[in-house]
Amino acid sequence: MKSIYQKTVLPDGLRIISETIPTVRSITIGLWIDAGSRDETAQMNGISHFIEHMVFKGTTNRSAKQIATYLESVGGILNAFTSREQTCFYAKIIDERLPQAVEILADLAFNSLFDSSEIEKEKNVIIDEINEVNDTPADLVHDLFANSLFGDHSLGRPILGSSSTVLNLSRGKIIDHIKKYYQKSNMLIAASGNLEHKKLVDLVNKYFAEDRKDKSMKLKRIKPQLFPGLNVTFKETNQTHICIGSPALKYEHPERPTLLLLNSIIGGGMSSKLYQRIREELGLAYTIFSYLDFFIDASVIGVYLNTDKKHVVTAILAVLKELTKLKDNELDSKEIETAKEQLKGSLILGLENTSNRMNRMAKHEFLLGRYISVGEAISEINKITAYDIKNLAEIVFQADKFTITVLGPVSERTVEKAINL
Repeated sequence: MKSIYQKTVLPDGLRIISETIPTVRSITIGLWIDAGSRDETAQMNGISHFIEHMVFKGTTNRSAKQIATYLESVGGILNAFTSREQTCFYAKIIDERLPQAVEILADLAFNSLFDSSEIEKEKNVIIDEINEVNDTPADLVHDLFANSLFGDHSLGRPILGSSSTVLNLSRGKIIDHIKKYYQKSNMLIAASGNLEHKKLVDLVNKYFAEDRKDKSMKLKRIKPQLFPGLNVTFKETNQTHICIGSPALKYEHPERPTLLLLNSIIGGGMSSKLYQRIREELGLAYTIFSYLDFFIDASVIGVYLNTDKKHVVTAILAVLKELTKLKDNELDSKEIETAKEQLKGSLILGLENTSNRMNRMAKHEFLLGRYISVGEAISEINKITAYDIKNLAEIVFQADKFTITVLGPVSERTVEKAINL
C-alpha cells in the first residue's frame, strides 16, 4: 500500500504525525503520552496504568457508558494501553468518523473526572488484574525477568504496579501526575489510514485547543544498568518458564537492522534456529521464541521458553549453545537470504493493518525522532551480510552478559550448580 507521511508540530509542542493511505477505508488514531511505568517512583508504581483505566470512567461531557458506546455505536473501537515508556489512547474508525475520534480523545485527555468513588472501585479491578498476572506464569516470568535485568531501576518494576502501591493511590496523586505528564509538549497524535493531514491538524487545533498554561517539558530519565546473572523463583507450576536475555543496541544504532534480522534468525518463527533445535530436534519445549525490547536508552534481546522441570538445565544450556554458535560460525548465503525474505515479508504483511502502521510511526517518533519508510527499511535489510550478523552476535551474546530468569518448581541451587554464568 502506497502511503504519504507528514509531520506537524503545533506552537504548544503537540506533535502530529500521519500516514495517508487512500486505498483503505479505515483510520487508526492514537493519542500518546510520553510517560509510562519507568516515569514512576517506587511508591507510585502503577499510576500510569491506573490513569489509563480511569479516563474511561467518565468526563465532564460523558458518562462511562457514553464513552463506551460513542464509537462502538458506529462500528469503531476505543481502547488504551500502557507500556514502560508511554501511555496510548487509540481509536479505530471508518474514515468519515475521524472528527468524532479526535474529539473523544481530547475529552478523555482533558476532561476526565477521576471521581473518588470510582477510583476506589477501580482499585479492586486492577488488583484482580495483578492477581491474574501472578496466576499466569507465562506473564509473570516476564515481570520477574525485567526485575532481574534492571534491578531497582523503574524499568524493573511491573507496569501494573503491586497491590500495595495501587491501594495507596489517591485522587490527589492522580491529578498531580496528570498535571506533570499530560502536557501538550509531552503528547503525540499519530494516525494512519484514509485521511488528509491538513484536516487532521485542523481537527486537533479545534479539539485540543484547551485554554490552559501548559509548560514545555523534557523528560528526565535515568539510564538503566543491566544486571547479568541467574534468578530462580520457586512456584508450583506444571511447567517451568524461562527468560534468557542480554543487552542489545539502542534503536538509533546503525546496526539496528542487523539486530532485527538476528532476532528473526534465532527465534522469529517455526524455521528459526531455536525452534528447530529446542523443539523439533531435542523436544525440550512446546513454546520458544525470541524478541526485542527497545527503550529510549537501552534494549534487550530475549528468549522465552517453557519446559518440564526435569529439562530446565538441559534447555538453558541448549539455548546458550545455539546463541554461541552464531558467534563462532558465519551463516551461509542461502540462510541469510531466507532470513531476509522472512523479515521483509513479515514487515510488509504487518503493514496491511492501520493499527500496526500507527504504532510503528509512533515508535519511530519516540525512539528516533523521524519516520522510517518501508522502502528504507527493506533497503537496510538487503545490505546486511553474514559478517554483520556474526559480528553483532559476538557483541550481544557475551557469556558474562546473560540474564537468566526461571519460574517454576525448581531450586536455584539445582540450576546454579549446572550453569556457569
